[in-house]
Amino acid sequence: MATATARRTISPYAKRLARERGIALEQLVGSGPSGRVVAADIVAFVPRPTAAPVAATGPQVSALATTIALGKLREVLANFAKADMPFALDDAILRAAGCALDDVPAANAITGAPVALEHERRQLVFADIRKGSLGPARTRRLAAIEAALDQSAEPATLSIKLITAGDIRPVMLPLLPGRALRLVLSAGPTAGECLLAFDETQVNVDAAAELLTRFKAYLEEPLRLLV
Repeated sequence: MATATARRTISPYAKRLARERGIALEQLVGSGPSGRVVAADIVAFVPRPTAAPVAATGPQVSALATTIALGKLREVLANFAKADMPFALDDAILRAAGCALDDVPAANAITGAPVALEHERRQLVFADIRKGSLGPARTRRLAAIEAALDQSAEPATLSIKLITAGDIRPVMLPLLPGRALRLVLSAGPTAGECLLAFDETQVNVDAAAELLTRFKAYLEEPLRLLV
């Protein structure tokens, strides 16, 4: 005697086969009279393919590059050195990066425009860079280096790396963990090659281009860094 299941009939033998094979009855289509499910339907059943799980979207890294004239900046730094204020190029690029991030909110999701300065295999994180002058920023940088701090785990939007090799042009680089942008400047005596890598899932290309433009402007007009 047939039983009604999900508005269809199924023979007792077919029902037993389905149970033994772990086949849900609602998946079956009967080939018997009036759509009755019979044993042959169980034997011929092919499970529907399940959709593959969607992989989590990771960073989508793009990059922009530019050449930065460094002649004026080198001259300003040399004049400071003569006045017994020996600022380094690191101090200038740190302030330029912080000011540029502050200028482009779309590229910076963290309040205070924190920047991670890459030093050897460590990172030194600086926030609110625009609020101070080069002097305090230099003091903070040297103190962090002296203490061998590594603040890689602290939040920051951008990491920056200075390479003192003007004949090298960076062409690709990975983002560091927890950073949406990474900027590398290969600095020579009068010019530098700069590459900005960014995660397009966090920063769109227009914001990245504006950030790089602002960074370049600060370094090419270094008196703006002293304001």
